[in-house]
Formats: sequence, structure tokens, C-alpha cells
Amino acid sequence: MNRGWKIGLAVLVSFALLGTGRPSLAQDTPAPKATTLWVDQKTGQVFVRPGRGRVAMNFGASAEQIEEEVEQRTQQRTQDAVRAAVAETAAQQRFDNAELQRQVDQIKPAWTSYVSNFQNKFRLGALAYLDYGLCTHTGFGPQFLENMNPPGPYNNLYNSFDINRVYLNTYFTPTDELTFRFTPEIYRANGTATADKTGANSGFASNLDGSLNVRMKYAYVQYSGLFDRLPTLKGGTVTAGAQQNPLLGWEEDFSQYRFVYLSPWNYLGLSSSQIGLQFAGPFKPYGGEQTYLDYAFGAYDNGNFSTPEQSNTKQVMGRVTAYPFGSAWRYQGLGLTGFYNYGYGNVAPDIGSVPTLLKGSIAHFTRMSAILSYAAEQWNALGEFDYGQNAFQLGNLYRGSGPLDAFGTATGTGQTLGKYAGTTCSTNKPCYTYPNSYGPQTALYQAFLNNGRTRQIGLDFLGHYHIPGTKLTAFGMFQWFMPNDNVNKNPLDFQRFVAGVSYQYNEYLRFALDSQNLLFYHSQFSVPISYASKFGYVPGSTFNGRGLPTKGSIPNTVPLDTHAIFLNMEFAY
Repeated sequence: MNRGWKIGLAVLVSFALLGTGRPSLAQDTPAPKATTLWVDQKTGQVFVRPGRGRVAMNFGASAEQIEEEVEQRTQQRTQDAVRAAVAETAAQQRFDNAELQRQVDQIKPAWTSYVSNFQNKFRLGALAYLDYGLCTHTGFGPQFLENMNPPGPYNNLYNSFDINRVYLNTYFTPTDELTFRFTPEIYRANGTATADKTGANSGFASNLDGSLNVRMKYAYVQYSGLFDRLPTLKGGTVTAGAQQNPLLGWEEDFSQYRFVYLSPWNYLGLSSSQIGLQFAGPFKPYGGEQTYLDYAFGAYDNGNFSTPEQSNTKQVMGRVTAYPFGSAWRYQGLGLTGFYNYGYGNVAPDIGSVPTLLKGSIAHFTRMSAILSYAAEQWNALGEFDYGQNAFQLGNLYRGSGPLDAFGTATGTGQTLGKYAGTTCSTNKPCYTYPNSYGPQTALYQAFLNNGRTRQIGLDFLGHYHIPGTKLTAFGMFQWFMPNDNVNKNPLDFQRFVAGVSYQYNEYLRFALDSQNLLFYHSQFSVPISYASKFGYVPGSTFNGRGLPTKGSIPNTVPLDTHAIFLNMEFAY
């Protein structure tokens, strides 16, 4: 019974729906509506209106249900679209990352190469010359080494630990052809400075006298690709700034003992660092690695790295070294070298144009050298002939130490009454007397060296020999020099010699034990004042506020010798 009324009810509902429907057009699709019928629970009859005992039955979806369904489906589609967009973005990101990694991989070798080769772009080097020196006999003369100023005569057994040189070499090479170098050095600031004043009544002492200071030694830019397209001249350089001059650096590298002794012209006053423009390089006419000619030349200030330029002229220097049989490495085999230097005194134009009797500081100067050398793996030797004009003056002679009279202060006790050696003495003009003074001798040396007409002659030998199977090397240097050979018998003619042995501890550290000596080789003699007058000595004139002798001879004109023993150390990195 129940099953039958349910079937009948379903059929009736179907007919009711068909009866209330109408054809649907594509352009007219009404929203579906919910249909409600009422069923009598006792009889099972279906009614279209509500009534007693009747229960409502709904067919189809309501508007709220449809809206909810649409909202759910829209939300689902939105979520699907978002998930699809995120997946697409992730895929694009993975592609972009892969592309970026590919580009980075292409860039990476460049910066990796720069970092890994940074030592070739920027590097530091250190150099130190340290020593202990014992002067068994002291005397006046040039420096044996830089920053050494031992006291003069009668200070035998003077000894000291010294710092001769400290370099911190900085090199920057942005390209293979371009190099920048900056090298500061340690130097001793000699000279008595006056106290400084501050305020009306306050002052403080100077700390410059004898202190170790820092100054610039080398600062230059060098371009090495000047002649790279010419095989015979490849390796040529052009350098601007404070740099090694064409001779001294070449000769110091040949000797290999700059930490022990100065090369000949350097000992006589030629600066190792000049400010100017220089061209240098090898000449290889047959290609390959054999060098047959090595050159360096340039124009420079008349001053140098330690003195400001004052003149309106410039000096020129040039060196040419020929290797007749070719040289596979620097200095190898037989070498023939010529050096030339010409310039003027480093004084302002308004001083250089004033006529003066002793014009050594403003006269032109010339230096020339002819050198014969030979270098093998275990030994080398060099012979040198030197010629100069006005190239050695009183300041060069006393570069190490000298009498106070050479620096403006009279020595000894002056005579204030009567006459002495033909010169009238007074309290306003005391007379120099013998033998308690260096004044007359200093005035004589100044006349011999600073008259503007001097000529220098020198002969030098140096070399070393490495003892096979050991770390020991014997070395030596001999210098004979005539400061002015226009003087018939010059008391300042001297010989200098160095002899010693070195020990190579490792590639950075080397020691040397050596003897260095300066000998004024003439026997003691006097110089007639009449002869000294030919070179600019003025009898009876005032020198350091005192009267010079007028008649007779100046005695004790040959300076005392200097002998020293050194223990040298070189650190080079």
C-alpha cells in the first residue's frame, strides 16, 4: 500500500511538472523555482494547497541554494585559477633562475680571475738594511752608507747600530703594461732646529735633530707596452715621476751588494732617485731572447727626491750597455757600458746669473763613465773609468761628517790682538790660528772644489765570487778618485776600498762581515797660500767671522783616514 501511493505520487508530480512547463529557448532560460505539494499522511493523497493533516514536500532548488552553489563553484574555479597561476609563476621562476645561473656562470670566470690574480694587480715588498759598525779610526769624509754620520777625528772605537734603509714597496698593475710604484723610506733628519714659539711667553723644543723620519723615495707610473709591436724593441718602457736614474740602479743590481757599500758615483754625491721622464729597454736585433743592447735615458730636475727644484734648466742622463756576444739574462757575458750626465747647479735663476768667484754651486756639471763588465753564474767583475766637471764639491766631501767650519761655525780660539800669518786680528775680526782650528784648511778645500773649474778623475773595480757548495760569497770594491786634478798635488785625493764575505741564510735574509776604509793617501804637507789663491782662496778674507791667513802656508792639509768594520744585514721580500 505504501509502495503504491509513493509511485502514484511520483507520476502525479511528473504530470504536474509537465503541465506547468513550456518550451525553453536558448535566449530565454528562466531561473529554476522550487515546487511545494502537500501530502495527507493518512490517506496518501497529494494536494496543491496546504490543509489539516497535510505535510509539505519541496521539489527543485531554491534561489538561496542556487546562489550558494554558484558561490561554491566560483570559489572553486578561483582557487583552481590561483593554483594554476602560482604553478605557472613557479615554473617561470625556475626558468629565470636557470637563465640567471647560466649568465652568472659566464661572468664568474672574469671576477674569479681578478680575485685569484689580485697579487698581480697589487703587491707589497719590503726591504731593510741594518748594520752594526765599529770605527777603529774616525775621520771626516762622505758617508759609507746612508743615515750614518759618525763623529770626526779622535773618536776612535766609535760604534753604533744603524738603520741604513727601510723600504715598503707598493706596486699596482691595473693592466699588464701599466705599473704604479710608491716607495717611502726611512731617513735621519740631521740639523739643529730652533725651538718653536707659541703664545707670548711659551715655547717647546724641536724634535727634528737626528730623528728617523719617513719621506718619499720612489713614486712613478711606468708603461711597458711602448714598443711591443716591434720585436727588436719589445720590453721598452717610459717612466714618469721619482725613479732610479739610468746608472746607479743598473750598477747596484750588477754588484748585488748595495746593502754593504755605495756605488762609486753614489758615494760621490749622485742621487739614486731623480724626478723626471725616462725611456729604457732592450734591443734584440735578431729576435729571440738574446739582448745585444740595453739603454736608459731621460730628462730630470737638477734637484732630486730630497731637494726641491729651484733652477729653470733640467739635466739629462743616458746609459747604453752593449753585449757583443749577446746576453741571455741581464748582465750575462761581456758588457760595454757608457754613461753621460750633464746639468746645472740647482739654484734659482736670479742667483745663477750673479757673477761670483766660487761658483761651484751654480756652475754646470758633467759626469761620464766607461765601464767594462763580465757576469757569470758564480762570479762577476766590473771596471770603471770616471770623468767629471764640477761634480764633487765641499758638500759632497763632508756628507758623512765634517768640521764645524764647513757648516758656518768657527772652530778653535781666535786671536784678537796683533797679527797672525800676515792678517790683522781684532775683537771684531779674530784670526784663525794653527793648529787648533780647521778653518784655514776648510777654506782651502772650498777653493779647490767649489771654484767652478774643477775636473774629476776616478778609477773603480768591484765584483764578487760565490764559493761553490757553500752559502758564502767573497766580495770587494776599490775606488781611486781625484776631486780636482787641476791641482798639482791635491791633499783630498783618496782611495776607498771594501772587502768582505757574505752568508746567504735563505732567500730573504743575507749577512755580510766586511772592512770599509777611506784613505787620503798623500803624506802630510802644507799648501802655500800663494798657490791656493789661484783657485779662489782670498788671503786675509773673513770666513765664519774670522780672518784667514794672508802669508805663508796652510799646514796639515791632508785629512785623517777612516777605518771601520761592519756587520751588515739585508732583508728583502
